[in-house]
Amino acid sequence: MKKTLFLTMLLALVSLSTMAMSRSKVRNHARYLTDRMAYELDFTPMQYDDCYEINYDFIYSVRNIMDDVVYGYYDAINLYYRYLDYRNEDLRYIMTASQYIRFMTKDYFYRPIYTSGSSWNFRIYTIYSNRSFFYYDAPSIFKSYRGGHSRSYFSTGFYNNRYVGHDHYKGSGVIVGSRDFNNHRRSDFGTNLRERNQKPDYNNYGNRNSSNRTADPRYRDNSGNRNAPLINNRTTSSGEHRGQATTSRTQTNTSSQARPQASTRTGNTTATPTTSTRGETRGNRTNTTRR
Repeated sequence: MKKTLFLTMLLALVSLSTMAMSRSKVRNHARYLTDRMAYELDFTPMQYDDCYEINYDFIYSVRNIMDDVVYGYYDAINLYYRYLDYRNEDLRYIMTASQYIRFMTKDYFYRPIYTSGSSWNFRIYTIYSNRSFFYYDAPSIFKSYRGGHSRSYFSTGFYNNRYVGHDHYKGSGVIVGSRDFNNHRRSDFGTNLRERNQKPDYNNYGNRNSSNRTADPRYRDNSGNRNAPLINNRTTSSGEHRGQATTSRTQTNTSSQARPQASTRTGNTTATPTTSTRGETRGNRTNTTRR
């Protein structure tokens, strides 16, 4: 009886937690991640919109299992990586080979979510901390897209053969079954794994990438992205333009941010706060200790 009551309470808590991830929040996270991908990888307008759809579908799919991922349940973690592989495969369809190779070298794009203590977060916010600033106008389908191109409807991918003229990456971006899978899993979610019949607990592993941020002090916008004007000069359905927030939060900094140059991977150091010439403060957290 006590065990049944405990499981009922646990399911209720999980339901309350996952309810917090509304479609509006999914859109905002997907836009922010897509905005930075477009900035660093120099997307065309078509790539920009398609990438937003792919990121939206991924975040919407995993939002209800992330609490179980935090607990370290095997089945939830395996399901997460299945959705991530779908997402990364769809991104391979829309990118050129050179773009995808750069994409895979950046954990905050390639494996965008990590857990730390009792929560899960997007790595991109440890690289770009100003959540109110966007380099580009909102995607043209920002408020209208609701998942119609997801793998739920297209088992082999809606974006397959959509970019016929691209020199696509010929390798595999799949994580499940790869030789790096266990290393990626430990880096993303730690080592505290359990079956469903085991007592639930938070994964308190000191994630060595929880402070995955640039160590380069030269925070200047030197991107030279040729596709930026093409994205920003379009008419969008959202009515939002470059540098505007998608929430009611007051924007206190409209300066642009620079492309990160390198990421730190050390576990026992304290990052020195550095203020850029563009007004963006970075390195303002202390890395967790690797266990």
